[in-house]
Amino acid sequence: MATRPTISIGLPVFNGENYLAVALNSLQEQTYEDFEIIVSDNASTDGTEEIARGLAARDRRIRYVRNAKNLGANRNYNRTFALALGPYFRWHAHDDVCGPKYLELCLGVLENDPSVVLAHTRTDYVDRNGDPLIRVTGGFLDPDGYIERLVTDDHAPAMLSSARPHVRLDAIVNRMSVFFDVFGLVRSADMRRTMALQNYYGADKVFLAELALLGKIVRLDTGGFDRRCHNEASTRARSYKDLATWSDSTRSFDFYPALIMRGYFNAVWSSDLPTRERAHCLAVVAKRFRSPYRLIRGR
Repeated sequence: MATRPTISIGLPVFNGENYLAVALNSLQEQTYEDFEIIVSDNASTDGTEEIARGLAARDRRIRYVRNAKNLGANRNYNRTFALALGPYFRWHAHDDVCGPKYLELCLGVLENDPSVVLAHTRTDYVDRNGDPLIRVTGGFLDPDGYIERLVTDDHAPAMLSSARPHVRLDAIVNRMSVFFDVFGLVRSADMRRTMALQNYYGADKVFLAELALLGKIVRLDTGGFDRRCHNEASTRARSYKDLATWSDSTRSFDFYPALIMRGYFNAVWSSDLPTRERAHCLAVVAKRFRSPYRLIRGR
């Protein structure tokens, strides 16, 4: 690109031919147009490359890069950030969709309030065809008969925007089971103050915990982000082995709940918080140790 874009969007993908074009089209139609999209292809074997190269040839804002081998999802996510040029950044999954005002709304929040580190809209849930899921007790039912679990304390969204770091951390660590805020808009400078996505399943939770220690996380009431639920989604993996390999292609097994707990502790211990506030944050993490498997699944 001839000039530096304001927003960089990292779109990691592996064998995403079913939904990639729709995802990219939703980004191309944003009312805020000063952005780039970095499509990082994790050595796909389907039509992903052809789709991405075709769209990139028609839209100079799209950059396509291809990994020589599958790095695992987390390294591929991080690669998109390493290639980003803009002072603002967000990830976008190949199967999700943004409404046309998503970037405009989220950027407005960050530009107007420096205490906010991440802005995201309301998340709505759609099936493989893009139709709204049926709401049931504890989640959503898709056409395949699978229930997408949604277990979140009603107070969590307000807690995320608290002025007190330990309150924000408590929302992430103890009161949420879904973490699609990971796809929110952040300042690149704040991203660099975190470990990004470490190489285990559930590292998005630790990444958001790190951000919560840095500042407020805002969820707008306005819809603007559609999460697609389908059989190939990582949340439907059936074993620790599958989740470990999805996150990091070099791993065959991870007891990821323990790794998440360690990540929370390290995030607090290495923070620049005052001693008293750090103690409050450590107490928040300690609460999680009492029930480390509750509300553990996410992205």
